Amino acid sequence: MLSRRMIINFVLIVLVILFTYIGNRYDVNPGYQPKPSITGISAAQVKSMSIKTADDSLSLRREPNGWVLETPIRWPANNINVERLLSIVNSETQSQLDAAEIDLATLGLDFPKAMLQLDDTRILFGATNNIGERRYTMIDSTVFLLPDIHLPFISQGLTDIVDRRLLPRKLGLTLLKLPELQLNRNTDDSWSLAAANEFDPQQIAQLADNWQGLAATRVKPFAAAGTPRQKILAELEDGQSLEFYLMSIEPEIIIANPHIGLQYHYRTDHYYQLIDLRRDEDPA
Repeated sequence: MLSRRMIINFVLIVLVILFTYIGNRYDVNPGYQPKPSITGISAAQVKSMSIKTADDSLSLRREPNGWVLETPIRWPANNINVERLLSIVNSETQSQLDAAEIDLATLGLDFPKAMLQLDDTRILFGATNNIGERRYTMIDSTVFLLPDIHLPFISQGLTDIVDRRLLPRKLGLTLLKLPELQLNRNTDDSWSLAAANEFDPQQIAQLADNWQGLAATRVKPFAAAGTPRQKILAELEDGQSLEFYLMSIEPEIIIANPHIGLQYHYRTDHYYQLIDLRRDEDPA
């Protein structure tokens, strides 16, 4: 007499064999089935981008060494943030509608909150859905319902798209004249001071590198009101000279670039990384 446990095990074995046969016979894939992507675009293939909101109109182009803003300023862009925006082309959804079958006004798409153009593909952002924090998004004549992660980012405008470094590396810094120091780049790409000094060459090089590699905690439009504490001069490989204003040291360091109308905010403890060198610091 078979026990109840043996009967249950036998039934389970039969079911496993049956389901395996069905899967092989009808080519059933039990794994994850991707949802349709909203575009057929490859992010890596996109060459140009434009963003339009009620407050901003930006355009960018891809160069061999990264993205560059063309309007409203000509300046390197924040590649990480641009790539985050580009990730929308890979968005997956099964929630889509034919625009001809619905009232676009009820979805906020008759006067969209923003427009993102990637080469020839235009993406419009409408209202949010009350369930699940998803946003109505339209491409051509199709409306999609996507997670609301791109419009909040777009709404930050220029200050979130621009590179947060004072002088991104692609600009090729050759001279930096600070209030108390002048740094010169040598022919072998090392750095030195214009006058005799007690500093270690590594300290000097690190200060120059910080101007090209240290990202600000935030970037804001330049508040032109107020008198600069000091002026700082930078010369670039292409012969261009840029003047920066040291606006504040405390409670935070603010360095303005009036050429592009932006100011960069750093913690006050970055003073000896951006403005001066510690004269009481022993060489490493």
